[in-house]
Amino acid sequence: MQNDQTSFGWVKLARALRATMIAAAVALTSAPATAQNLEDIGGSQRIDLSGKLRMLSQRVPAAACYTQLGVDTADTSALLTAAAAEFEMITAALEFGNPDLGIIGVEERRKTQVGIGKLNDLWAPIAELAQPAANGDASLEDIAMIAEQSAPLLEMAKVMVTVIVGQYAHPAAVLQADAMLIDIAGRQRMLAQRMSKNVCLIAAGINVETAMAELKTTSETFDASLSALRFGMTEAGINPPPNDAIASGLDGVLETWSQVRPIVDAALAEQTLDAEHLSIMFHKANALTGGMNATVGLYSEASKLGL
Repeated sequence: MQNDQTSFGWVKLARALRATMIAAAVALTSAPATAQNLEDIGGSQRIDLSGKLRMLSQRVPAAACYTQLGVDTADTSALLTAAAAEFEMITAALEFGNPDLGIIGVEERRKTQVGIGKLNDLWAPIAELAQPAANGDASLEDIAMIAEQSAPLLEMAKVMVTVIVGQYAHPAAVLQADAMLIDIAGRQRMLAQRMSKNVCLIAAGINVETAMAELKTTSETFDASLSALRFGMTEAGINPPPNDAIASGLDGVLETWSQVRPIVDAALAEQTLDAEHLSIMFHKANALTGGMNATVGLYSEASKLGL
């Protein structure tokens, strides 16, 4: 029975990854063939930073929760402040440009402008609570509100990735399979923070049923996607790493994941997590995000070099 369930899970993942590949292909082929050089207006930077918004939408509530529980407050509070500031810096850059980030010029496409506006609207109630949370002046109700608002913010951030890829990716610049790998690897950054958020919410007793369900699906997706990236998954069109640097980077992420997974499993088993467990979860989840961020860069470079 267990083998049947495992097989069924891989089938579902294969279908989900195929859907990701199709979405990437649609985004790429919808980009105008006569678009100006990506580097002229920072198209690749816009794509990368829009993807980072997904991760930040989950890092902010995660850090707010750990700060509220008094877990390594010097680190968690600083990360919360930095993540909130980075979210606002990126959305402003996408809208108005920021040469320091490699984004040249104001966004002129109406559809993209509207999407950025929706992101800002969803971010506003979170931003209002983020600084009090970083200062230790928030309540559990405030943390619950931040967590609840982060769900629609993440969904809108996902939409904007598709919109911006479709607008700025050059159809001939990235192969369909490479685009899929980059997107899956990039999504792992967000999933690590989403797991971290939900482990903390469970420990804090905030929306436990919802957090449990989200933690289960998120951890399963992270685990299966990491395995597919490292070892390949032919049924979903995913090849093994194209070079040793990517393989080594993914091995490092696998090692960190082996340290995080027991804490995730304990939370799902409704075991009590003490401050030490929560500290490990916070720091190791950030290490997972950092490792996957580096891997995204390696995938991107490999795609440019045709390796």
